[in-house]
Parts: sequence; structure tokens; C-alpha cells
Amino acid sequence: MNNEASTKLAYPKAAPYIVVTELAERFSFYGMKAILTTFLVSQFFNPENIQALQAGADAHANEVTHLFIAIAYLCSIIGGYLADKVLGRYKTIVLLSIVYCIGHLFLAVFDTNYNLFLIGLMLVCLGAGGVKPNVSAMVGEQFDDPEDKRISKLYSLFYFGINLGALFSSLIIPVLKEKVSSQVAFGVPGLLMLLALIVFVSGAKKYKISEPDKSERVPVLQQLKLIWRVTLVFFFFVLYWALYDQNGSEWVLQAKQMDLHFMGIDWLPEQIQSANAVMILAFIPLFSVVVYPALEYTGVRVTALRKIGWGFILVIFAFVLTAWIQQQLDAGVRVNIGWQLFSYAVLTASEIMVSITGLEYAFTEAPKSLKSTVMAIFFSTMFFGNMLVAFINNSIHSGGFFSHYTGATYYLMFAGIMLVNVLLYYVAVWYLNSTKPVISDAV
Repeated sequence: MNNEASTKLAYPKAAPYIVVTELAERFSFYGMKAILTTFLVSQFFNPENIQALQAGADAHANEVTHLFIAIAYLCSIIGGYLADKVLGRYKTIVLLSIVYCIGHLFLAVFDTNYNLFLIGLMLVCLGAGGVKPNVSAMVGEQFDDPEDKRISKLYSLFYFGINLGALFSSLIIPVLKEKVSSQVAFGVPGLLMLLALIVFVSGAKKYKISEPDKSERVPVLQQLKLIWRVTLVFFFFVLYWALYDQNGSEWVLQAKQMDLHFMGIDWLPEQIQSANAVMILAFIPLFSVVVYPALEYTGVRVTALRKIGWGFILVIFAFVLTAWIQQQLDAGVRVNIGWQLFSYAVLTASEIMVSITGLEYAFTEAPKSLKSTVMAIFFSTMFFGNMLVAFINNSIHSGGFFSHYTGATYYLMFAGIMLVNVLLYYVAVWYLNSTKPVISDAV
């Protein structure tokens, strides 16, 4: 192979620094999130393990967990604005990574003080909001040509790094909580966030970074017109995240009720989340090399909007299966955790189609001056999705309207809402494709 071809196929020199930074940052985020729900129950909401209080404590912990996730992704708007209009991506990431580390320190030190622990969670939210949209936008920014085919491949590699970090954190951190202490379990993710900061700064000279656009030449209204089509697509992500993010909260609580002896190992409930990361690592090359090419070969055009729609449909099946599991548990049947792995397999397939595609879509459809902002809009859909789950769980533990949606009916309710969302999504895509689109994907 000649040098010219070699150069063309090579990834940008900044790629390893960005991928490793994301791997370490996601280890820190998913590591503390893996134990958050069960920690809140055992430490603050039902420390005496009183059975009569368990359902309310579980719902309360679910509410706080989803509020935390929601606020973390809402803070992406702050991070995106700072990057696009004030500091630039690099300075925003460095500044808010420091805040991120301080937040982890609060979680480790104040694990017995609920108010200070909540302050730690808010600092982590602000830090994650600064890092997540901007590191994600930097992936595509390293290429001169926005149509470069390597952008899609690097986003897949980037997502691979995310889930490698999530895998190790979801296996290791619950063991540290169980065998050592909650302080160590929350402290180790903080050290990984510090490592992420060090790796990111060490690659400073390798990055291609756009300076913030501080001009007022383009009015805000005109800017919104530039991105309304992609924003309309992102609207339908809200309910997807409402379902998806429950694998780290409600599904963990379900796992506590199940037979956790599987493949000769007694698993901790929080560790089952690692199945998602393991499957992601396997499914990324499977879908890229086998599934998508096979569909194209049979004449099915694989577009971004089609992948997103397929992923939306799959998450419904994941929740129907989870509802069946819960129905068996509610009937007194001791179900093995292996059954929940089927739910994770379907959920992971949907994630490949929705989340990775969404990242790439957010970058490629955004105007150059609004890359971080559009990426932040994409992540803010997670805010609204998790706020919906928090609202419903608040209603459950306070005896409100949704209090009768418990057990299997809880999961079926979300599956039904998502079905309506899918139908509306296809109507919206039909509309976009019929209006001389900037978006050229056919559904």
C-alpha cells in the first residue's frame, strides 16, 4: 500500500486521546451510576431494610437516579453554549472536568450526609454536561471533510470506548461497594475522571478545534431555522431514553428479586448492567460488518432515519419481555437472571441503531458554528426522558395517579407509550422527506 493510501485510511492523530478520554470519563460516570440506586435505598431511604417501606424506597431511589441523569444531560446545554460561544471546546472540557472531579470527591467523602451527597451529584452533573457534548463533537471535528466515511467508523470506535469503560466500571465498582466500602466505590470513579482529564490535556497539540463564534451576524431565530429539522427528529428520542435508562435503575431493582446464580457465578444485581456493555462491544462490529451490509445486499437501504426507527421498535420488545419477567416474579416464580439477559440483548441492539446513529447524525446535520449546541440538544433529550421517569416514580411513591402502575403493568405502560411515539416518528419522517429536505434519508 502506498503512503497516500495509508494516510487516507489512517485516523487523525487526536483520535486515541479522544477515545481514551471518553473511556475513562464514562468509567467514572457509569461506575458511580451503577451503584447509585441501590446505595440510596440502603444508605438513606430504607437503611433498616423494612419490607413495608421497600416499594416506596425503591421508587424514591429511582426518582433521584433519573433526576440525576436528567440534570446531567440538561447541563449539556450549558457545556454546548460555553464551547460554541464563549470558551471554545478545549477550555470548556478542561474547566468542567475539574468541577467533575470535585463532584466525585464529594460523593466519596460525604457518603453519609444526604445534602452534601446531593451537592456532589449536582457537581458531577455540571461536569458531565461540559465534557459529554464537547468530546462527542470533537470526534467529527478532527476531519477536514464532513462527508468523510471515516467519521462514522470513528464514532463507532468512540462508542466502543464508552462501553469498554462502562463494562469495567459496572463489574468492578459494585464489588468495591460490597466488599470494601461505599467511599472507595465512589472514590475510584473520581480517580478515573482525573485520569480522563490528564489524558485529554496531554493530547492538546493534536486536536483540531474551532474557536467560539462570538459574532452576532446570525440572529438566534435564524440559527433555530437551520436546525429545526434535526431538532424535530430528536424530539422522538425523549421517550426512547425514558425506557432505555431504566436498565440502570428499575432493571437493577428487578434483578434483586431474581436468582442471581448464573454460569456458575453469584452475581451482584448492579453487575448485570455489564451485559449491556459486553453486548455493545460485540454488536458494534457485528452490525457494521454483517447486519447493515447484509440488509443493503438484500436491497434494504440502511439510512440514519431508518436505523433510528428500527431501534425505537426494538426497545418496545425489550420492555414487553421485561414485563413478562416481572409477571413471573410477582406470581412467586423464582426466575433466573439469564432471562433478563434476553432483554439486554434486545435493548443493546436498539442502542446500536439509535444512540450511535444519533451521535453521528447530530454532528453531520449541524451547522459548523453550532456543532456543540446541536450535540447538546441531542443529549438534552435524555434530560426530558429521565424527567418523565422521575415524575412517574414520584407519583408512584407518593400515591399519585401512577401509583397503580406497579409490577408488570409498569413496564407495559412504557411499552405502550413508546408504541405511540414510534407511530408519530414515522409520520414526522414522512413529512420531512416530503418537504424538499436538507435531510436526504428516505424512511
